[in-house]
Amino acid sequence: MKQFNFEKQSNFSKPISSTIMKKLGSSFEGIIPVSSLDELRNKKFNIVIAECISNVSFTQNHFKDQILKKKTKYVMGLSLFQQLWYDKNRNKKILIPAGPKFNNLYRPYNGQNLDNKSLLVSRTGGIGDLIFILPNLKYLKEKYPTCKIIFATGPQYHDMIKHWDCVNEVLDLPYELSHFLQADYHAYFEGVIERCIEAHSQNAYNLFTRWLGLNLPNELLIPKQNPQDNKVEYCKKFIKDHNIDQDKMILFQLTASSIIRTPRPSIWKDIMLKLIDKGYQIIITDNPLKSPNIEFFRQTVQSDQIFNFSTFSKSIDYSIAMTSLAKCTVSSDTSLMHIAASLDIPAFGLYGPFQAEIRLSTYKNVDWINSKTSCAPCWTHGQNPCKNSTNGHSKCYDSIDIDECVEKIERLINA
Repeated sequence: MKQFNFEKQSNFSKPISSTIMKKLGSSFEGIIPVSSLDELRNKKFNIVIAECISNVSFTQNHFKDQILKKKTKYVMGLSLFQQLWYDKNRNKKILIPAGPKFNNLYRPYNGQNLDNKSLLVSRTGGIGDLIFILPNLKYLKEKYPTCKIIFATGPQYHDMIKHWDCVNEVLDLPYELSHFLQADYHAYFEGVIERCIEAHSQNAYNLFTRWLGLNLPNELLIPKQNPQDNKVEYCKKFIKDHNIDQDKMILFQLTASSIIRTPRPSIWKDIMLKLIDKGYQIIITDNPLKSPNIEFFRQTVQSDQIFNFSTFSKSIDYSIAMTSLAKCTVSSDTSLMHIAASLDIPAFGLYGPFQAEIRLSTYKNVDWINSKTSCAPCWTHGQNPCKNSTNGHSKCYDSIDIDECVEKIERLINA
């Protein structure tokens, strides 16, 4: 079986012809911004249905091998089809258009009665985006206890979602077409915040609940999840083994999923050193793959009051558990802000390309600082670095007042 790794994707893929795009029922209009959710509803999703004609194993985000089976039809994003459909080394197709077109089969959920019905929800991630959906699913499960909710997302997020009591089943993306056909309704969220201009002024929770036709009030849009007991005990052991005072413990996440939402390391260093001077201890969490960079940063700061938990955080469940034990969390526009809110833990965020209000205004026990530069907010999504910076890190974070950050963090802790 051929192994495909996205980090070595140059061995695969070639441009998709207009003929194949037509057979897929897709187009490249999915990258064009729209003014409103109503306009987005009338656009095609860049989701396709493809048939696998050669067994293939592939890896996304270094997480786990996924297998696509020959003669099986799958629902997937156009971008995945583009990356995976052709093996240039063997001059061989792996995927072909399956015949049925996603947009012709899509049955959007828009507030319909779900008694004894099934709803298939899909979102690729990141973690914050998935948490934006959570309050709506809890509401639906409470209103329609007999409904079945299936959630399709990347395998790296399953450890979190499988513990949401409102979700009956979790699927990997891509998933077999049979799941799609068996569901009574579907809820895809692609483009709701990436393509919609309304996302520049409205909180993501308000957009997501409107997209589902629920229009829940803000008081019902607070996500709630619980840490796993065994993971909490694991984190308590880490804290004990490293002689950390839990009452003085602040949890940091240094990097976002894109460099444009990631402040320079020196900004984090300045904030941490001021907090350490006030008697606090710092734990840094993230994906274990980022541990070497975090360790390098920790050694650069040269403080024995900074601890690298990322090596020990085997999945998102471990970071959730560690968050539940912290006095406060600090990050930029990352998943840690939303995880903390879902656990009712105080959280402080640094915001540059996006304004904090459109992510955090429904939360309690949070505070933030927005960039004051003339180019912010720029609302830039994706992996492109800041165009106004020489090192990729957003220039807008350089305007942030470190003393103001520390003052707000202490105010949250002492509230």
